[in-house]
Amino acid sequence: MTAIIRVLSAGSLRHAFPVIIDAFTAATGIRVSLLLGPAGLLRERIEAGEEFDLFASANMAHPRRLVEIGMAEQVICFARNRLCVVARANLGLTTKNFVDVLADPGVKIGTSTPGDDPGGDYAFEVFDRIETQHRGLGSALKRRAHQLVGGRNSQPAPGGTAALIRDREADLMMSYFSNARLLISETTLSLVEIPPLFAPKIEYGLALRRNASDQARLLMEFILGESGQTALREAGFTLP
Repeated sequence: MTAIIRVLSAGSLRHAFPVIIDAFTAATGIRVSLLLGPAGLLRERIEAGEEFDLFASANMAHPRRLVEIGMAEQVICFARNRLCVVARANLGLTTKNFVDVLADPGVKIGTSTPGDDPGGDYAFEVFDRIETQHRGLGSALKRRAHQLVGGRNSQPAPGGTAALIRDREADLMMSYFSNARLLISETTLSLVEIPPLFAPKIEYGLALRRNASDQARLLMEFILGESGQTALREAGFTLP
C-alpha cells in the first residue's frame, strides 16, 4: 500500500515523529511517509515541487513562507525547544563563564548551517545577542564558527555531535536540548545551558498543505492532541 500522508520534518524531530506516526497509524490504519532533513532545505524542495501534506519546521519562518506563496494554508506552533551547548568536559565551560570561553580564539566552535538549517540560525542569533553586550565579539564568533552539519554541502557525521567533538572537529557544539539530553551519560562531554540573556526563543511550526486531505488534517490534529504532545514532551521538547 502506498503512503497516504507525506510528512517533511526537521531532523531534530527524529526522536519524536516516528513515535507519533506509529501511534497514529495504529489508531487509524492510515499510512504515513516521513522525510527528515534540515528545514530550510526541505522548504526549498517543497517550493521546487516536492509533494507534501504536512511540513514540520524547527522555526516558524519556513512554514510561514509556504503560506505567503500559497502552498500551505495555516501554520501552528506545536512545540518548543531550547539551544544549549555540548562541550568537551575538560574544556571547563559553564553558564557563568560562557562568554569568556567562547571568546578564547583557541576554542573551536561548531554550529549547524545558517539558512539551510534553523539550528544554525539560532546559533548565530546567540552570537548576535552577544554582540549587543560585547561589541565585536559576536561578529568574531560568526567568523570563527565551523558550520559542520545541516548544510547542503555538509559532510556526513555518522556519530553526530559526540563524534565531532571526540574527533576534535569542534571543542563545543551548539545543539538543541532535545538532542543534547541524549549525551548526558557521556563522561567526556558536558551539557551547558546558554545564559538567558543570549538564549534564542525556539518555536516549531507545523504547516498544512493548501487543500489538504481529511487524512492529513487528522494527523495534524493528532500531533496537536494529547498523544502527539506527550510524545514530544518525552522527546525533550516543551509544549506551546
